[in-house]
Amino acid sequence: MTFCSLIKVPTLLVFFTILLSGCNQNESSRIYQKVSSDNFDDTMQNLDIAISEHNYRIIHRSNIGQAIRDRGDKQYPLSTVISFCNITYAKEMMEINSDLINDMPCIVTVREEAEHVIVGTKLMLFNTENDIQNKFAIRINNNLKSIIEATVE
Repeated sequence: MTFCSLIKVPTLLVFFTILLSGCNQNESSRIYQKVSSDNFDDTMQNLDIAISEHNYRIIHRSNIGQAIRDRGDKQYPLSTVISFCNITYAKEMMEINSDLINDMPCIVTVREEAEHVIVGTKLMLFNTENDIQNKFAIRINNNLKSIIEATVE
């Protein structure tokens, strides 16, 4: 192995490490979550109310934790993914950039962890090259944050 090839390997490793850490950092910064002071069932009820009060309609629930319990792990922590949408916002989003369909429907998760119930969501990207898209994403992100805040207060 030559000296030049020895230098290239560490340089490539550093480059890929920086690149991958940038991707992970961006994704993790999109997660917005809060701890609820209520139990799982009460938190779910609060979330239903908050979604409705923000003019969204629940379209699906994935009761993942309960499904795992039903398969035999009776003590598995409960976790649910709630999908919801506002058709007016969905239409506006599609007219701004049809690729944004990949961010729909909106979701909020509720999960038991240790002594807490965590309510979370994944926010839309708001730092794109499309200013109209960014303004829309900021508005939807504010709605998602408000829904979570109303759920956990």
